[in-house]
Amino acid sequence: MSGQRDRIELRGLTVRGNHGVFDFEKREGQDFVIDVTLHTSVSRAAASDDIVDTIHYGELAEDVAHIVEDNTFDLIETLGSTIADHCLTLAEYVEVVVHKPGAPIERSFNDVSVTVNRSRNDAEVSATPPGGVVGGTAPGEHEAYLNLGANLGDAADTLDQAVAALDRHPKITVQRQSSLYRTAPWGGVEQNDFLNLGLIVTTSLPAAELLAVAQGIEVACGRTRELQWGPRTLDIDLIRFVTDNGEVVLDTEALTLPHPRAHERAFVLAPWAELDENVEILTPTGPQPIAAVLAELGDQEITRIPAP
Repeated sequence: MSGQRDRIELRGLTVRGNHGVFDFEKREGQDFVIDVTLHTSVSRAAASDDIVDTIHYGELAEDVAHIVEDNTFDLIETLGSTIADHCLTLAEYVEVVVHKPGAPIERSFNDVSVTVNRSRNDAEVSATPPGGVVGGTAPGEHEAYLNLGANLGDAADTLDQAVAALDRHPKITVQRQSSLYRTAPWGGVEQNDFLNLGLIVTTSLPAAELLAVAQGIEVACGRTRELQWGPRTLDIDLIRFVTDNGEVVLDTEALTLPHPRAHERAFVLAPWAELDENVEILTPTGPQPIAAVLAELGDQEITRIPAP
């Protein structure tokens, strides 16, 4: 911790989640209580008295709550590690305690908890196992394509912040970033045009945890989910996830891979084609070259924005 004595604490955050080994735990859910300690200097905030110079604990609470609510894990060890991984985008050293007071234990007890301590240095070491890099990714790393979009506030700045937050995560590396694209809104809701970009990242996180990190960044940027296809401060979609064993195919309530509507959306495909012109896209008739699929979407309004 380099002698760091300042810390920000969030204690007793109670969130309903569906985590546990037993089917009834996943089906019925139970309350989990989360404590988070972030070790970080507060000197700048103390001097400026401005919330922009510190960690917004209201946003932190929302980030953590979304991780608990939007995922399903067997173990609270996994839940705690996922929360800690997100918190490392905010602080150099974190401690996360996950309490499970309703754990299915026949004996009388007060609490069951797991404490996870993580530092950015520890995470960076563990994310790169011995053996070096093979084929562009280290052993145990995966490759993912993410599509980011925004149409509220300073959308370009929000996208820059989101890319930086992803790349700061000790288990995520942004390998390639597309140009910005201006695109017409999707879904028939009247609103401003979107700015979109694509990222190819490598990560040692599983797909569900990568999504949880992305959703935490969305919340930190002010994302809410009231209206499907409505205006967005920030939207981060996980489109494709590839491991050493091939492309991940997944269909759960929280995540479907590959993204089931990617082939319908020029704002997803145009940035992706810029990054990887050889990728094939899953369509109802089978995999097709991305250029061919994109050509069929010629009626969708999308414009590449030249770099300044």
